[in-house]
Amino acid sequence: MQTTAGFLLFALMVQSAAVFAQDEKLHVLIDDGEVEQKIGEVDRENTSSAYSVIDAERLRNSFISLPEVLEQEVGVQMRSTGGEGSLSTITMRGSSNEQVIIYLDGVALNDASGGPVDLSLIPLNSVERIEVYRGSTPLALGSPSIGGAVNIITRRVEADGDGSGKHQISITAGSFHTYKLSGSSSLLSEKDDVLLNASYLQSKNDFKFKNDNGTQFNPTDDRKEKRNNDGVKHLTLLTSWKHRISEKVDTELRMDALHRDKEIPSVTNSPDVKTDLDTKQYNFLGQFNVHDVWSKNTNLNVKLFAAYKSEVFDDSLAQIGFFDQHTKSITKKIGTQLYTEINREQSQWKLLTAVSRETYDQDSRQALVESGKNTRDRVELSAEKVSYFDQQRLILNFVLRYQLIYDEISSVSDNTGTVTPGFDNTYHLPSPQLGAKYRFNKGTFLTANIGLYDRAPSFFELFGGEGLLLGNPDLKKETSLNTDAGITYRWYKPYHWLHDTELYTGVFYNRIDNLIVRIYNGQGIGVPENISDAEVQGLESSIKMHPVKQLSVTANMTFIDSENKTSIASFKGKKLPGYYQQSYGLRFAYTLSQWLYSAEADIKRKMYYDRSNLLKGDDVNRLNLAVRRYFKNSNIDFRVDNILDEHIEYFRNRPTPGISYSLTYNHTF
Repeated sequence: MQTTAGFLLFALMVQSAAVFAQDEKLHVLIDDGEVEQKIGEVDRENTSSAYSVIDAERLRNSFISLPEVLEQEVGVQMRSTGGEGSLSTITMRGSSNEQVIIYLDGVALNDASGGPVDLSLIPLNSVERIEVYRGSTPLALGSPSIGGAVNIITRRVEADGDGSGKHQISITAGSFHTYKLSGSSSLLSEKDDVLLNASYLQSKNDFKFKNDNGTQFNPTDDRKEKRNNDGVKHLTLLTSWKHRISEKVDTELRMDALHRDKEIPSVTNSPDVKTDLDTKQYNFLGQFNVHDVWSKNTNLNVKLFAAYKSEVFDDSLAQIGFFDQHTKSITKKIGTQLYTEINREQSQWKLLTAVSRETYDQDSRQALVESGKNTRDRVELSAEKVSYFDQQRLILNFVLRYQLIYDEISSVSDNTGTVTPGFDNTYHLPSPQLGAKYRFNKGTFLTANIGLYDRAPSFFELFGGEGLLLGNPDLKKETSLNTDAGITYRWYKPYHWLHDTELYTGVFYNRIDNLIVRIYNGQGIGVPENISDAEVQGLESSIKMHPVKQLSVTANMTFIDSENKTSIASFKGKKLPGYYQQSYGLRFAYTLSQWLYSAEADIKRKMYYDRSNLLKGDDVNRLNLAVRRYFKNSNIDFRVDNILDEHIEYFRNRPTPGISYSLTYNHTF
């Protein structure tokens, strides 16, 4: 019944979108990916990977977060632990969140220390566009991943109509004592482009929700109350400088910094809790681009990158866990990457070499023995040959990657006094990949991919964390065979009744060996273990269209089926936890004169919290509405999110807010 209701709601909203069609100018909602491509970025025209490109410019005028934007893409699911600024992680095609690599301008943000990348740390106003690659990872990104990749491109300099720099300021007020202020400034000259961008967000996140008092099946003690100790203060800064040395040579520097202080609520929602997590992160990227470096049609990109992240978790009163904890972890990364492409008439060669070192140091006041510094050295050598056949109708991509990872793990002591001796590990990770793309015509093409991907266990999985999460130094690497195929159909006729349309349908099948999962004993102590193998398969489909110029409709659906093939009886044959097996999305926008009306629907079904499939997750029925009024140099945007007032627990006892309102004013000068 629930699935049928989901289909009916989905169909009714598509029909209602078509009814309101009239002849007015539309602010484009469909993301066609037609953006400037730079050396070292993914060649989307020739890649066989299934991908989506999101133009973030149209989203900066609303109070909307990066996780909320990604949630709208086919095959993508987000999981959040609460309100604004709470941990938000991504899964794609049934992968775990650690199997998805998040890139910032082509540099991986995932840490050797482990844990998923928190996408709530990246404000949307600092983003130019987002590239989502499902299944196979293009060579230009490096670091092949089991679960796909997301490449976040930071903002570029924007010019006004007269060629001078553009400046923008945005102010937002929202529910739950939420406020945001952001601004950007672009400075242009003949050879230099400079961008300055900043934002500040704060929220109490004191939304009302139903607290079941930790007794899910006993409604007599349920009570409605405000969320306690879930506030956030978040400051981000971004600056970039591009310098053109000549027509063939240019350089680019980017520096960004963030400081977030996030309160952590308890499961019981006690008002006395004072636990928090303080995060400071700094990223630096320098790029050097050369066109026709040695000969014509040979291009070169060199990246130098460095990162520093400090996290202080303070639960000194043991209000969250079973042990009092005050830990400070520092992660440092430095590296370089060299990318070369050689373009020929019937083929293209791409070569990538990368070297990096990452250190992870954790200091705990409660540890009985002080832990030392852990290091991970990584070397990657990759090559890709792109071959063209049948007047470039058929494109074959053969990629061969090799990664050498060397870990030096220091001895570690947890709160119980258990000491894990130091050890070394070396991983040799070859990763072959074959892709094909066949163009039937300019707008219709078929893609197919098969590849072998590996993931080395993180430091966190190897030696554990504080309290109830132990390590396992005997963990093996994960290995996955990923296969997928899809067909895309594009239609464009400016004066036809169906103005602009893109249809995509794809299937995928992944077989994962030595999948890393956490197994808990009767005392609640969790230990990571390898299970023999697991299977994930599914179907995804999307449609993006302009029925008429002023109306834009996007709809998608994803079905995922998985099976745990472990030898452990209680888990064998069960569905893998942590993601929904059915998801549907719909969004549309309609313009009338200077007004823009939009709606977004998100429907999800069938998710389990545990590997035994005993704890079923909440179904999702989210509906967001927005209206925007345009003026000459400004606009006002009003949003109502989660209009059905559902509190969704993507994680047990971590509810998200119900209905919320926001009003945003933007001014450009």
